[in-house]
Amino acid sequence: MKSWNLLLYNRSLFFKLCCSLLFVLLLGAVSPLFAQESVFKHPITEKSFPPALTELSRQIGGFQSMRSDFVQTKKISVLKFPLITKGHFLYAADYGVIWKINTPFEAELVITSAGYFERKNGELLVVTPAGAKPQIQSYLNAFLLLFSGRFEELQQLFSLSFLQSGKDWVVGLTPKGRLAKVIQNIQLSGSLAARVKNLSIKEVNGDFTQIQFHDTAYSTQSLSEADQKLFQ
Repeated sequence: MKSWNLLLYNRSLFFKLCCSLLFVLLLGAVSPLFAQESVFKHPITEKSFPPALTELSRQIGGFQSMRSDFVQTKKISVLKFPLITKGHFLYAADYGVIWKINTPFEAELVITSAGYFERKNGELLVVTPAGAKPQIQSYLNAFLLLFSGRFEELQQLFSLSFLQSGKDWVVGLTPKGRLAKVIQNIQLSGSLAARVKNLSIKEVNGDFTQIQFHDTAYSTQSLSEADQKLFQ
């Protein structure tokens, strides 16, 4: 895990940064309405899936795409100051996810169900088919499930928790299996109309990351041909 701590300074380590997007919790990312109560005190099972979470899943799943600017703050135990990156995020239901970092360096990671690849200045740098690293791909697929609202399918990899108060909601994920040795928990929070605001993750070693989404736009329309080419 310590190798992840240097990824902001090395393009080849950019992929590890994006993997960590899946797996870190910053308590400050949670809505103030939940400051007094942890989402993990409200676990759910397949037999007790709450109607509110089912409705949230339906709402998120109704969008074909989500575009947003993001600010990621990652605090690492061996570094005095947090690492901050900024960029643009695109989720497309039929294609995958693109993380594009603009500051403090430029890099891009494209995640699809068929695999993932890094790109810089339009040039492919690293292409990894899904079968080449199945464990990593399964984690990345979980990321796709999370942003598509397919929470029931996530139960194969995580124990789920859910808390809603007024317009605000939080989904908590506690990993199962090998991932539990690295990640303590994950939270995705937002407001009504399935507006995602924060993704936060806490690692077992104490490192944590907060990703805040802003200027977010949702669409029920299919991607344009130009956007489709971004996933190729």
